[in-house]
Formats: sequence, structure tokens, C-alpha cells
Amino acid sequence: MTHRNREWLRGFLRLDARADAGATVPERDVERQEDTVLRALSLLDEQPGVVLADEVGMGKTYEALGVIAARQQENPSARTVILTPGPDLNQKWEKELRAFGDRSRTMYAGFRDKVRAATNLASLIRVLDEAPIVVAPANVFAGSRATADQAYLLSAWATEHGLAGNQIAALFKRYRHGQLERVTNHEVLFLDAFDWARMERPLERALASHRKAPGSLNALYEEGGYDAFKNQRAVDAALADLKFRVLSELVPMIDLLVVDEAHKLKNSESLRATGVRTVFGGRFDKALFLTATPFQLTVDELRQVFALFALSRTAPMDLEEQAERLLDDVAEYTQAYNDFESLWRMLDGAGVADFSAWFARDPSLKQEPDDPALRAVVAHGRRLLQLKQERIEPGFRGWMIRSLREDKREYRKSDPRRVQATGGDGVPFMLYERFIAELFRTKAPTHKAAVQINMVSSYAAARDGALLRDEERSNFADSAEAYRKLLQGVLGELKDTTGGHPKVAHVVRDAVEAAEHDEKTLIFCARVATLHELKREIEAEWNDRMLAAWQRVFPGAQASDIFDTTEDESRIRGRHSKLRNRFQRPQDALYLALRERYVPTLLEASGFAKEHLGDIVDRANDILRGLKLPKAHAERADWSLLKRCVEQATALALRDAGRADDVEPEVMERILDPRFVLLGFDLEADDVESFTTEGDQTATWSIKAEDAQLVIPKVHLWSHLKSPLFDVPADLRVRTVERLAAYLVSRYVPFLPDLLSFAKEQGVDVESIEARALVPVIDRYWTTPTGRRWCDQLRCFLVYMDKLDEAHRKEVLDDVLKAGAIVRHTVDGESRERLREAFNTPLYPMVLVANEVMQEGLDLHHHCRRVIHHDLAWNPAQLEQRVGRVDRLGSLVARERLRRPDTTLDITLPLIRNTIDERLERTVRMRERWMEFLLGAPPNFDEYGLADEPVRSLPVGFAEALRVELGPSRSVT
Repeated sequence: MTHRNREWLRGFLRLDARADAGATVPERDVERQEDTVLRALSLLDEQPGVVLADEVGMGKTYEALGVIAARQQENPSARTVILTPGPDLNQKWEKELRAFGDRSRTMYAGFRDKVRAATNLASLIRVLDEAPIVVAPANVFAGSRATADQAYLLSAWATEHGLAGNQIAALFKRYRHGQLERVTNHEVLFLDAFDWARMERPLERALASHRKAPGSLNALYEEGGYDAFKNQRAVDAALADLKFRVLSELVPMIDLLVVDEAHKLKNSESLRATGVRTVFGGRFDKALFLTATPFQLTVDELRQVFALFALSRTAPMDLEEQAERLLDDVAEYTQAYNDFESLWRMLDGAGVADFSAWFARDPSLKQEPDDPALRAVVAHGRRLLQLKQERIEPGFRGWMIRSLREDKREYRKSDPRRVQATGGDGVPFMLYERFIAELFRTKAPTHKAAVQINMVSSYAAARDGALLRDEERSNFADSAEAYRKLLQGVLGELKDTTGGHPKVAHVVRDAVEAAEHDEKTLIFCARVATLHELKREIEAEWNDRMLAAWQRVFPGAQASDIFDTTEDESRIRGRHSKLRNRFQRPQDALYLALRERYVPTLLEASGFAKEHLGDIVDRANDILRGLKLPKAHAERADWSLLKRCVEQATALALRDAGRADDVEPEVMERILDPRFVLLGFDLEADDVESFTTEGDQTATWSIKAEDAQLVIPKVHLWSHLKSPLFDVPADLRVRTVERLAAYLVSRYVPFLPDLLSFAKEQGVDVESIEARALVPVIDRYWTTPTGRRWCDQLRCFLVYMDKLDEAHRKEVLDDVLKAGAIVRHTVDGESRERLREAFNTPLYPMVLVANEVMQEGLDLHHHCRRVIHHDLAWNPAQLEQRVGRVDRLGSLVARERLRRPDTTLDITLPLIRNTIDERLERTVRMRERWMEFLLGAPPNFDEYGLADEPVRSLPVGFAEALRVELGPSRSVT
């Protein structure tokens, strides 16, 4: 076998190619990922599976792709299946695989043309025959064709079982109340894709193995005859088992099975986990599981991981016994840890000092001290060290590789914000507490935790809570019912009001204030009613602040003066939309203000154009008169057309003056192209410039010298952005400028009031807004502090766009920028990918209110360093997954810390005082402490102590000695 080391790996794999593409990935992280790939390969040589368990955002996807690449390199015919949690992550993995083979920054050329993605079961089977690397969402095993598959499989089973036609009819009559009809298997397609020739033998083998399974159709029939098929749940489960066995027979042998977010399969009874287990059992050699949280609440969750490893063809017979021994060791270790912590908490300062001195002399703690009090602490510490060194660390390292963010405690700023419901806002909480107290007094079932969490989430969520629904009233004593009705009434009265709930008000204010400072905020919220309420109130608060910005220009203006309103089903336009339309309409000279003028940028000829203005104007008019235009454009001046006539005239003058060599050849070629004046710089008929067809009329208007002077100024918006614009592909340049121009003047973006405030200071009449007077003022605006702020935002966007491939760029330009919303949320019906693309740009939305669908597998880190846990969770792994959306390699906080080392990743936990919020926060912190310690963080008792129970820190050396080291070993370089 080839000697594997970093030199060998870099011979075909370039994980550092991202740095060449401008990504902020430190070299140490690239080397760590390479070490992880090498260690994973080494472990897979000896065992059936490995868990890649790096903390969130450290590049597990790249490490897994590196392992796949290495196995492909060693065996080009190897087949790999990557199972993702769902369609969005499936798409992400497919993009990452293709990006690995991107010729502009190749990380592994071997992935080119080898990748296929499946979207359903039929395509999964097909692409497994076509490509060596297949990506498929695990939720395909739940299936949307359940009834069609059930009719097919039940018909096949009944026929194979030798039942007569009337017997089969009796079964179908009882199952699902006769909703399904028997099919003739050799006449229909399985999964609408596979004919009888393909299915006959696999179906025969699947039926034979299903016959022996617990709960099979055979067992049901033998036990209860026809009537057993009335039990829909039992028959559904039996048919699912048969379906998965059929699929297993259709699946070819697999070299490597990769499972992303593997903890999603921890529930062994779920249909998804059952499908994966049955379909791929005995069909793969090796497995690679990716999860930042290999266990979330208890270590017992690792059982499911080992159970899946045991399905490998190469798994040893005693694998599950090995797993049980490891879990037993962890249980013993947990007890030893708790015993030591209890003893440590009783030590005073002198005892802590004595232990620190003793450990410094005897790091192994093998000797017995004379002091009885110290002897007990040393004995417990020794037991903990021995378990860690002899059993826990070797046990985990044999199956798991985990790297940690060693400095995350330095830059993560976790801020529990305790808010108080006071005055009238406290009434609902007072009523609620009385209601709960009365329920306890009368011994009624309360589901207190769930209901109280609803109450601390929002009033809308409380209204939706189980205890306030009318169907619950019969369960309560009269005294409790009185409080319930009163609370229900108060919350009902608050339904149409804004604000009031202390946590919602705090989060809204926090997110909006951050947005005013160009800071994005990611809010996690578990309850749909609260998602809607947060979005609605953030928009309302932002509207108030937008109105205040406009009122600085137009004192005393009302919202109806500024923003569009509706009256008698007619739309009445406000100042904003009237002015926005002028910036977008080519018949208005304001159109020029936000468009790129090519004379100063691409031609770099403003001085030349001023010197030869008369000649250029004459040439421009000649070009204009030579055009055949639609009637509307022939009769009225069109500034988009005028601009391009002047630009082409300037290019012609440069060419005739022998100055063409001063300009990029492609630029001259495009601007001199006869199609340029009608189609624009991209030379394509599209939706971003006006002239998609020619007309039959000649222009009745002409271009004047003062018109041309507006087209050729040396400085305007895009002259400040020449450098990042240079990297925009020529065919996307116009589209990029157009979309950003539209973004600046959109409804929720405060650019227009900012601009008008400056214009008013410059003496411009903002009531009439004469375009020729305003355009030069706008060109000067970009050098002011507020103007530079907008320029910086656009520059940041262009730099971000440069890192995207062409398909992503078009998606962002045509879909994401059009929205221009200040806040988005995950119940808008949009895909996770589209929300991700929107939030990752440096532009709007500034706030994303997300639920659990955005909690895992997505990167939202490009321009956000703020997370708010509006609704907490009992599970610390969920909170870590949330934060991991913005704490990733190349994140905003990592980039900012290179310039300002004191930059923090701000994590806010708003808690309502004297409610379950505070208990929940304490509980999750204690659970987090144990989970982090067992997975490699040093124990830190004092970090989790309560204010009235101070705990002294462990000696630094002892804390480090207790760390479970799961990182990759260094490779030979």
C-alpha cells in the first residue's frame, strides 16, 4: 500500500485551493483538515466506520470530500453514496462536489463528471448504475408515493403467498378501508421506473427475506388472517420493511457510505433510520459519519451510530459488544467526574492550593499525601485520570476524530439578558402564574414546562398553547377555569396590538438597532406564531425608523405621504415610490445617477471627452439618427439610449485619435459593436435594459452638450467601485449594476432619505427635485461619510459575488436582491438554500428569523456575527448547532478579528425573570458542560457555577490533563 502522508495527499488533493480563490481559510486549518483525512483513512483500514465530529463550522464537509477523493484515487472504480438530511443539503453537497472539480480552483479533479444527485428513490437506483458518486437525501425513504408502492408490494406478496383472487380482494378490502386496488405486477412499473424484467429476481429475494422478519406480512396473516389487515399501522410497517428490502436488492455494492448530520438517525424507530438500515445493511464496506454532536443529551445515543457501523460487510462480529463496553466505561467515568466535582466544591482556598501544589509535584497522582483531606481529592483525581487515559480517550479515539475551536471562549460573547415584565405588560404573566398555581393546587395536569415556554416566547404562542384552548376547559376546577378564561381574554385583547411582550420587544429593538449599524442578526425561534410576530414587529419598528429618516427631509410628513397607500382599491403613490420610479425610468435624467457611465470607468476617457466634447456630441447624434426606434423612444429623450450613444461616440473618437490601445480590447470591441446602443454592454436582449427590439422611427430629439456632460463626469458612484467591478464577468456587468441600483431605492432601504438629506444641505429643492441639478450632487455624495457607507456596502457585495460561481451569481442577482426586505423568516415557503443565499450577502435582509429547519447544515456566516436564542432548548447541542451557522471557517468574525482582535461573536439569550427561562438556561448550561468536556474541552467548573455558589477553578495543568484528546494525529510531512 502507498505510504500515506501529506505529500502523497497533496499530490492529488488541494484543500488549500480555497485560499487561492480568496477564501479566508488559515493554513493551519487546511493542515488540520489534511491530518483528519489521513487519520480517517488509517482508521478505515482497520474498522468499518469513523465519526468525523469536528465542532460546527470547522470543515467536516471538506474533510469528508477529502476522504472520498483519497479512496477514489486509490480505487477509481469505488462507489460512494452520500446521504444528506434533506433536499437543501443534498443540493449543497452536489455543489460542493462540483466545486471541488472546478477548473478555476481545482481541489480534486477526479470529481469531474462523476457526481450525480438523486431526488427520489427511483432516481437513487438509476444514478447508482450511472455514476460512482451519488448524493441522496435520506428523507427519500419516507417517500411521497406510499400508496402506489403499497399496492404494488401487497399485490406481489399476496401472489407469492399463493392466495387466490377472492382472497387477495378480501385483503385489499380490509386494508385502508379498500382505498387501494390490486395491481398486476408484471404490467406496472415499480416506483414508476422499473419494469418486471428488472424487478422479478430482486422482488423474489426480498419476499424471501421479509418472510422471516418480525412483524412481516406473513406473520400478520398467520396470526390474524384477513382481519389482521385492518390494522393499518402494522401493515404499513410490514410493507415499508418489504419495500426497503426490495430497494436493498436493487442497490449495488458500495465502497463508502457517507452520512451527513448522522445524529438525525439516532431515532432507530423512525422510518428514515429504518430505511437507511434496511436498504444499506450489508451493502457497504466502510462508513463515514459526519456530526458535530455525536450525542446530544446522553452518550447512549452513540448506540445507533455503532448499530449502523455494524451493518458494514467488514464489521467484526463483536462490534456492538465493543460499543457496550465503551458506554459502560463512560457511565463509570461520569460517576467519577461527578464524585470529584462534588468533593472539589467543598474545598476552601487552602485545600485548592494544596492540591495544586501536589499535582505540580506528582502529575500522575500516584503518590498518597499524608493529609487525609487532600488524600481523598487526590484519590478521586487519580481515578478520573486513569479512566480518561486508559479507557475513555482510547475508546473514543478508536472511532471518532474531533477538532475543537480552541479560542472560542475568547471571541464568543454569551450574554444572558434578563428582562422584566413590568407595569401593564406584567399583567398576563401575573395571571398566568395564578392560573398555574391554581392548577397545581387542584392537582390538574398542567404540562407546565411546555406551556410556560410558550408564554415566555410570545403572547401569540401562548394563545396557541394547549391550556388556553377552549376544548381544555372541562379538565379544570372552576377556580382554575376562571383564571384561564381571564388570561385568555387578556391575551385576546392584545392580539391586534404591537409590542407588550417583554422578550419580543427586547429582541425587536436589539435586531433593529443592529441593522441601523449594518449588523446582521440571526434569530432562532421554535414557535411559528412567534416567528410571525417577530417578523411583523421588526418590520413595524423599521417602518417607524424609516419614517423618521424621511421626516428629517420633509418635517411633519405622515407615513401616507411617504409610502404607498390603498384607497377604494386604488393605489396612491407616496414620495418614496414616485422618486424611486424616477431613478428607474430611462426617460428621467435621474436614471443616470445610479448607472455605470463607461466613459470614466471602462474607457477611462473623461478628460479626453471633455476636450473633444463637440465632436463627441456630433458623433453621438449621428449614431442616434441612424437608429430605428419604437415610437415612444423616438418621440421622447431616453437617457439609457443617450448614454450609450455618447459612450460609443467617445470610443469611436478614441479609436480615430489612435488611443484605442489605452482601452481593454474586449471593452472596445463591445462598445463599438453595432448592437451596443440598443442592447447594452452585455450585447444581449434581456430584462435589464430597455431596447429588446428595434422600431421603425427615427428619433425626433437630439443630444446636447449639457446632456453629454452628465454622461462623462470623472467621478460617479461606479468610478469609486472600478476595482471590484473589474472582476464582474462582462455579460453580468449590466445586470449587476441594474440590480444594485434597484436595491438602493427599494422600500426598506434608507438610501433615498440619506441622499435627500445631503441634497437639501447642498441647496437642492427637494420638493421639485430637478434632475439636472440633482445628478451632479449625487455624484459628489459618494465622497461624504454617509455616501462612503453605501459605497462600502456595494463594494462588499461585489467582493462577495466574486467568490460565487456564475449560477450562484445569477440566482443572487435575479432572486435575492429583488426582495429588498429588512427581515425574512423560514415560514415564507422559500427553500433553505434561497434564504441562505439572501442572508449571506452583505445587503438586505438584515434579520433572519429561523426555526429548526435552519439550525443545521447551512452556512450563514459570511456577513453575520450575531445570534439570538429567542426560544431556548433543553438540548445544548441544538444551541451549539445554531451558533455554528455563523461560527465557521472564513466567517465574518474570523475575518474581522484579523483587523480588530477584540471583535466578538455575540450570542444573546433573552430571559424573562422569574420564569422557566432562567431554569432552562441553567439546565442547558450544565448539560453543555458535560457534553463539551467528554468531547475534548477542558473541565471548567467555575464557568457554570451560579452567582451564589462560586466554584474555584481547577489547576490549569490538571484541567489540561483531563482533556479527552480526539484531534487528528499529525501526518508525516
